[in-house]
Amino acid sequence: MAHEAGGARAVFAEYLRPRAIACHRHRTAHRIQPPAPTESRPGSGCPWPPVDDGYAGVLATSPPPQPPPKPHATMIRSTGLLLLCALAPLSAQAEVATKAPNKAAKAEPNSKSEPAVLYLRPSGVYADLPEMGVDLTSVLTGGNAKPKAFYELVERLEELSKEPSQELLLDLTGSFGMNLAQMSEMERCLAFLRRSGKRITAYLEHAGSLQIQLASQCDRVVMADMGMVELPSVAMSITFMKDALDLLGVHMDVVRCGDFKGAVEPYVLSQMSVHLRKHYLAMLGSINDDIVRRVATGRKLPATKVRALQEHRILPAKQAREAGLVDDLVPWTGAKSAFAKVTGRSKVAFTDVVKKKKRETVNVFSLLSNLFNPKQARDKIDSGVVVLHLSGAIVDGEKSRPGNIVSGPTVRLIHKLRGDSGCKAVVVRINSPGGSATASEAILLALKSLAKAKPVVCSMGRVAASGGYYVTCFGKPIFAEASTITGSIGVFGMKPSTGALMRRVGLHEEVVALDEGAYFTADRPWSGEHKATIQRFIDDVYDRFTSHVAASRDIPVTEVLKIAGGRVWSGEQAKERRLVDHLGGLADAVTHVANQAKLEPGYAVTHLPKPADSFAALVESMMGAKALLPPAAQRVLGTRPGLETALQIVFDQLTASRPTYVWAMLPESLRLR
Repeated sequence: MAHEAGGARAVFAEYLRPRAIACHRHRTAHRIQPPAPTESRPGSGCPWPPVDDGYAGVLATSPPPQPPPKPHATMIRSTGLLLLCALAPLSAQAEVATKAPNKAAKAEPNSKSEPAVLYLRPSGVYADLPEMGVDLTSVLTGGNAKPKAFYELVERLEELSKEPSQELLLDLTGSFGMNLAQMSEMERCLAFLRRSGKRITAYLEHAGSLQIQLASQCDRVVMADMGMVELPSVAMSITFMKDALDLLGVHMDVVRCGDFKGAVEPYVLSQMSVHLRKHYLAMLGSINDDIVRRVATGRKLPATKVRALQEHRILPAKQAREAGLVDDLVPWTGAKSAFAKVTGRSKVAFTDVVKKKKRETVNVFSLLSNLFNPKQARDKIDSGVVVLHLSGAIVDGEKSRPGNIVSGPTVRLIHKLRGDSGCKAVVVRINSPGGSATASEAILLALKSLAKAKPVVCSMGRVAASGGYYVTCFGKPIFAEASTITGSIGVFGMKPSTGALMRRVGLHEEVVALDEGAYFTADRPWSGEHKATIQRFIDDVYDRFTSHVAASRDIPVTEVLKIAGGRVWSGEQAKERRLVDHLGGLADAVTHVANQAKLEPGYAVTHLPKPADSFAALVESMMGAKALLPPAAQRVLGTRPGLETALQIVFDQLTASRPTYVWAMLPESLRLR
C-alpha cells in the first residue's frame, strides 16, 4: 500500500508541473513550460506522455515566458487531480483482477465444461405486427416504447433446442403483455423445448393469469415466499356511451342486420341487452375452459380444482404451493439466486437468451430527422412463405395508417405478392375486429385473386371477427386458436345527429336545397324515407356477407343465418360450427401451406408489411379524432383502444361526404381481461 501511495504521489507531482492548457472557449492557447519526457514511475503503472498530452498542434516548439496561471487553468488542473485520485486505486485493483481468473480456474477446474444456464425475462408488450402509435405527450417526454415482435421471440426460443445447455430459467417477474392466442403459441413452443431435452424452471414473485399459464408449462415452478398468485377467470368489458352522448346532445341513428350485432348497442342503449349478455357468457365459458385446461394439464391438477382456484382468485405463496400451482418457496432474492438455491449449486453462470437492444423511443429530434430523411421500409421477400399481417381496424383509404388495415395499400401489397417469384405461399395472419364493409370487400377480392395463383391459408390471432372474418371467405383453410374471438357476421350503418349540441353552443345551420334528398346534414336525423333506403342497402351488404360465408365454407345459406346475425364465437365454438377448419397457431398454418407449396426444409419465412415508422404514426395521431380531445382525455383513450375506435367512427361520420358508412365490426370496446 505504501508503495502504491508513493507511486500515486509521484504521478500527482508530475501532473502539477506546468503544462499546456488549451482554452477552446476563447480560441487561445496558454503556453506553459512542459515537462521533459519521462519513463514510467515505479509502482505507478502510468507512463507520463512526452509533451502535448493530447493537445498536439496547440503547443509551441519554443515556449515564451510563463504567464501567470489563469483561473480556468487552475480549475482544469484541480479536476484532473481529483480524477487521478479516483483512478489510482482502481488501476491497482485492475492489476489484481487480471490475475484473479487463474486462481478461480484452479479452484473450479470443471466450471468451463459446464455450459451456462439459459436465461429469459420477458418484458414489454408483444405484438404480431409491432407498429407504434404515438401521442405528443409521449414524444415530448421521450417515452412511447415500441412493442416487441412476438414471432422474433418464438423463433429465438425454438433455436434454443440446439444450444448445449440443458437448463432454461424463465424469469416471470417482468411486466409483459401477451394475448391468449400468443399464450397458446408459447405453450407449444415450451413443450417443443422440453421434448428437445431442456429442463425449464420458472420463477415468480407476484403472478397473474399470464404468468401462471406460462409457469405451468415448465418442469419446476419456484416462487418468492412473500409473493402472491392472482388467477381470475376471463371476463370482458364494453363501454356504453348512450348517456354520455345524450348529455352532449348527440343522437345516433342506427340501422343493422342481426339482433346479436352488439357493436351498435353501446350507442343506443344504456346497458347490455339480456340476450346478448347470455350469448357472451357462453363464449367466455369456452375461452376460459382453454385457460383452465392449460393450467390443469401443466400442473397435473383436476380441471375442477383450477376452476375453483379461479373463483377464489387470490392466493398467498404458501397457499399457492399447497394448491399445487408452485413447487418451491424461496427467499425474495431474485430469480438467479433462487435457481442456485433450488438446484444446490454454489455458483451458476447465466446467458441471456434474447440480446438486449437499445430501447427505441420517439423524441422531437428523431422525428425531425425522419421528416427530412424519411426511412423507406422495403418489403423484401426471401424465397419461401410470406406471412401477411392484417392487424387493426379495416378502413377505406389510399395511404397507410399505423394500427389500421387500409384497403388501398393492402390491396397493392397483395397484388405484389401475387407477382413476386420469391413468394411461394402465403399465410394471411388476421388480428382485426373488422371495420368498413367496402374495404373488407376490396381486400377479399384481392385475396381471392392471390389464392388462384399460390397456396394461401388463413391464421386467426386474438380476434378475427366481422370484417376480420369477411376477408377469410375465399375458400381456403382457416386456422384459429381456441381462445380466438371470431364470427360476428353482421353489418350496421350509423349516423350521428348533432342538432341539440349545436343549439347548446349557439350554432344554427341553414340549408338551401332543391329537395329532401339533399338533407343529409349533421344537425338532423334521417327521415323515415332515408332510413328505409339505408336499411335496404345494409340488407344487401348483409346478404353479400352471408353468401360469401356460405360459398367459402360450403354451408347452406339457411344454416349460415343461424350462426350469423352478429353472433360472436370463440375459436372452439367456431370450429364446431364449421366456421374454421383447424385449431392451431401461426406455425401450424405455415407448415400446412409450405407442404401445399412442396417447399424443401429450410425455407424462409418473411413477415409483411414492415411496421410503420414513428413519424408516420405521429402524423396520423394528429389527423384523427383523438387529436381533437384535451390531453387528459387522450390518456384515457390510450388505455381503452376500443373506445378510441368508437370515437373514430363518430368522427368519420361527421366528416364524411357520403350519407353513411357500412360497418362490419365487433362492439367498439369488447376486450378480454
